[in-house]
Amino acid sequence: MITYGYPDLDLADELELARHLGASVLEILPEWSRLPDPRELRDRVADRGLAIHSAHGCWGGRTIRAPRVDLGATGDAVHLASVDDLKRCVDWLAEAGGSCLVVHPGGLSDPADQPARREALARGLITLGDHAAAATGPSLRICVENMPPGVHPGSRMAELFDLLRELDHPRLALALDTGHANMTVGTAVETLAAGHLLATTHVHDNNGRQDAHEPPGHGTVDWPSWGRALDAIGYTGPIMMECIRALRNDPSRYRPEVLRVVTGSP
Repeated sequence: MITYGYPDLDLADELELARHLGASVLEILPEWSRLPDPRELRDRVADRGLAIHSAHGCWGGRTIRAPRVDLGATGDAVHLASVDDLKRCVDWLAEAGGSCLVVHPGGLSDPADQPARREALARGLITLGDHAAAATGPSLRICVENMPPGVHPGSRMAELFDLLRELDHPRLALALDTGHANMTVGTAVETLAAGHLLATTHVHDNNGRQDAHEPPGHGTVDWPSWGRALDAIGYTGPIMMECIRALRNDPSRYRPEVLRVVTGSP
């Protein structure tokens, strides 16, 4: 993952770091409030011999026009504003040439509100799936990310899988966040729960308690076990690193040998 549109971060430096790490495809974290030009991004990424796979959609206070984005919000105003902002993200990603928009299923919430929030999330995802189907350019999917503890629904991949199976929409898929999974029941368990619906990943490490976004090998994620789980479900998508801040500060913290046990590369 690289950032784009932040005034204090240079896109050229982000792309150079991605190439240094051996990346071939990218996830983009735009500064959504500035809505940076997707066509310029597409061209500059292509000039470096890279491709855009995905973008991280708006969430929480990182919005385009909405006061906040929460797909599980039960109030009509927040829910509609959230869906509208994520539609804008879909349109932006279509122009940038990407194929997966990663979205959060919601924010921290009361377990007692889960049924109502699940119904709101379902409505929002169907609307976004339909919007993605109508977008021009490459086939675009909405990929729902598993969250750390405290998001109802959303902290467990099994509940997200069950929801998407019920909705049965061809433009809806799942995104596995290794750090979030490590804070719940483990990356292997959550990957197996995602099954054939897994379309993309967010890869980082932590100590199982704080969502620190450390590079792989600097925490407690069981990487060999995760690799076996990916093989078990037949996953062929990207291993998308989501620890850009740590690697920007110190690229030497990247340990490629850790991920070799996941990808099976020599």
